[in-house]
Amino acid sequence: MHLTGKIFAFLTLCLAIAAIILTAQTLDKQNEWNQRVEKARKAYEESAAKLPDAEARVTQLKDELALLRLDWGRHWDDVEVAAGTNIGRGLINIGIGRNQGLSMQTEQGEQFPLMYGFQELPDGEMSYVGEFRVTQVDVNRAALQLARQPREGETATWNFNSKWRFHDQIPPAKRQAVGDLLLRMTVMEQRLADRRQSLAIQQQSVAAAQSALEQRMKELEGNENAPQGAPDEYRLGLLATLDAAEEQRNAALADIQQLRKQLDTLNSRFEQLLTANSELERKLSTSSSTAAAPQGAANN
Repeated sequence: MHLTGKIFAFLTLCLAIAAIILTAQTLDKQNEWNQRVEKARKAYEESAAKLPDAEARVTQLKDELALLRLDWGRHWDDVEVAAGTNIGRGLINIGIGRNQGLSMQTEQGEQFPLMYGFQELPDGEMSYVGEFRVTQVDVNRAALQLARQPREGETATWNFNSKWRFHDQIPPAKRQAVGDLLLRMTVMEQRLADRRQSLAIQQQSVAAAQSALEQRMKELEGNENAPQGAPDEYRLGLLATLDAAEEQRNAALADIQQLRKQLDTLNSRFEQLLTANSELERKLSTSSSTAAAPQGAANN
């Protein structure tokens, strides 16, 4: 065989081997893709079987969402809020106005809805702030005021660094729950105020009692700041004054006792002298009688 024929035969053999390998790989890929297609077909058939239920669920959720939105009325998201001229009375300014549909034209003229504000908490949840009345409306701005008197320290919790959400309606059940909560908070705040007032009165009573006690202690123990020339009971205190008076009384009683002893001695001496005088008088009387008897006899 010619050399060229041998070369072509060798190349044909190599190409045949390569074709066999490529054919095997192609069959493997074909089988793999067939399996993938079969899995995709089964998944599609399963999804298609679930599609009516999913569509029904979506329809149900849309209906529920529509009902919820109906109860919540219109809403405005990402509203910029700033403190008003008197934040203590609940005055705020918001970044929506007539262009955003805030006002409504009626037969009675331009009407403004009540606005229910929500602010975002640090964890991303929305927190109810309160019910606001629209006091002034411009093209893209409006002024609102809280529909009730703000509680003590309430406006300090309003976050003006994040945007708020407003609704012009909330469900009656939610509004009733908020009203009940505000009523309970008002009652508790009133009770707290009463307790604080009672505590203040008690503290005043304690202070008055303490002052009276200090005054009584000064009266008992003395007052170093007493004016010059003040009586001893103010300067030294009742206790020291009473002690001094007690000592003086005891000294006077001792003197009296001594005088009583002296008086008893004098009385005894007086009694003795009386007895002695009586004895002398008796003796003198007896002597006089004895002397007079012989003289009478002599005269006879």
